This record gives sequence, C-alpha cells and structure tokens, in this order.
Amino acid sequence: MNKDILEVKNLTKKFGDFVAVDNISFNVAEGEIVGLLGPNGAGKTTTIMMLLGITEPTGGKISMFGLDFTKHRQEILQKMNYSSAYVQLPWRLKVWEALYVFSQLYSMSDPFPRIGQLIKAFEVEEFRNTLIDDLSAGNRTRVSLCKAFINTPQLVLLDEPTSSLDPDIADKVRQFIKEARDKFKTTLLITSHNMAEVEELCDRVIFINHGQIVDEDTPEGLARKIKTTRVKLMMRDGQKRTVAYCKKHKLPIRQEDRYVTIEILEQSVARMLNELAGLGVDYSEISIDKPTLEDYFITEARLPARKSFASRVAGGQEQHE
Repeated sequence: MNKDILEVKNLTKKFGDFVAVDNISFNVAEGEIVGLLGPNGAGKTTTIMMLLGITEPTGGKISMFGLDFTKHRQEILQKMNYSSAYVQLPWRLKVWEALYVFSQLYSMSDPFPRIGQLIKAFEVEEFRNTLIDDLSAGNRTRVSLCKAFINTPQLVLLDEPTSSLDPDIADKVRQFIKEARDKFKTTLLITSHNMAEVEELCDRVIFINHGQIVDEDTPEGLARKIKTTRVKLMMRDGQKRTVAYCKKHKLPIRQEDRYVTIEILEQSVARMLNELAGLGVDYSEISIDKPTLEDYFITEARLPARKSFASRVAGGQEQHE
C-alpha cells in the first residue's frame, strides 16, 4: 500500500466570524490523483492556499512527505509545485525566461533540457520568445502548467488545470498528468468544474461544501449515490398521456418538441415503460442515462450546510439521502 504524501488533520480557517474551512481531515497517497470538488465559495481555494503556505490556518495540522509543514516548509516546497489558471506569471518576461526563473527557485543546476521538454509537451514552442503579457489566456495556462512540472515534483496542486484550453490541448494535458503519475508516481490534488475530466483522471473525489467535507468516494461511487435516472423518449403518439402519467406519479418531466425526458428511480423504469405501453403511448427512440458525477455535483451543491462527512459516517449516515 502506498504511503501518504499529504495528510491534513482538523484543518480550519476563519476570517473573523466567517468559517471558510471547517475542521477538515483527509489523506492523499503516493501516486494518487484526488479531486477536490465543490461549488464556488465551498472552501477549495482557501484549502489550497493553506497547503501552499500562502494562507495561515486558524487550526489543524498539515503534513507532507511525513514532515510537519510548519516546521519543514522550505524543504517541503522544494518537492511540490502548483498551477492555477487564475494566478498571473511575470508578465514582462519571455516564456523561456519565466520558466528559467522558476527553475532557479528550485535550485535546478541544468534546467534547459527540462524547459525544452515541457515547452514541447504543452505545445508552446512557437511562443518560447513571446512575452507572458502577450500570450492568450489558454497559452498562459499552458505555461503555468510547464511551471508546475518544472522541478519534476512529487506533489502537484492543480487549480482548474485545463481552463481556457482547446479540447485537443486539454486532452494532451490530461495524458501528461497520467504519464507523470505512472512514470514518477507523482501525486496530484486537482480542483476542476469539468466533471468529465475528474471522472477520467481522479482515483478518488473529496467533495467540500460550506467549508466541510461532506462526501468522499470514487467518481463512480459518488454518481451511484444519485438514485434517479433519466429516460428520454421521442414521441410518436401519447405525449399528453405521458405528461399526465408523470404528474399523477409525481415524476419530473421535461418537454422539448417531440421529446420528453423523465426522471425516475432506475428500478422503476421497466414498470413505467410497461404502464405507458398500456396507455397506448408510442415512441420511436429511447435513451436511458444513468446518473453522472455532474448530477451528483449539482444535487450536492444545492444542499444547505449539514453534518460533515466524518460525523455522518460515525453516525451511520454515509449514504446520500
């Protein structure tokens, strides 16, 4: 079993009377890719800032590589890195100059082969002599990712890593992340609003809301906690009868021209279709979509503050209600 690279215990951050991060605890193992998800204002960025030492915690403990962060900050930071689509790089430097400066912060003796490798991997070769200030948002994101891997870090924190990127480049970034994990056992903690990306990359997801960890599972495990599925029918005849049936049984239904989409418990789909057939309903197409991580995200984000994940597990209430 892989050792824990990151350990967070009872981490708390208060701004006056406002509790931004409320007593959260979690571990990330070596070579694991973990998604830190939650709606805007949930406490994700504040957590990341505390892990970087930019924001001082009000309480709790952070350990990385088996070392206490408060006592071994410099040593720890040499082994990790960070990228965010929302952090500005030195705007008056050329791309290669910026990466060289960052390489020196990590005391790299011969950084140019690594700089060249990353510039090629993230496809910014044609911009290597371009000022950071003259880059598009997408190209700045790519350079920021180059910076995040410049020191071949053991732990990388990525905040919206593919924001502003074209789909083909975003896919290459995801492949690079997977290769870093597979080749170097790089450990990654990722925040993203791209649920498909999280499903592809992450071994595990920690969902945070109102400053608390409210759930923790694999992407598939979280999706399974949403019990309803969507049945989409292209109607030939009986659309009004279908709507009346759904109203009678209190099933959410959405209409769009000749299509209807019904939300229903998965185990009740067969019975519903049989009963609609008995009403003479005729349809030419059907699709049945199981819940996704995005469905879980939307459902969970709408919930008010409640007991933390740890409290609910201790009380035997870990299932999504």
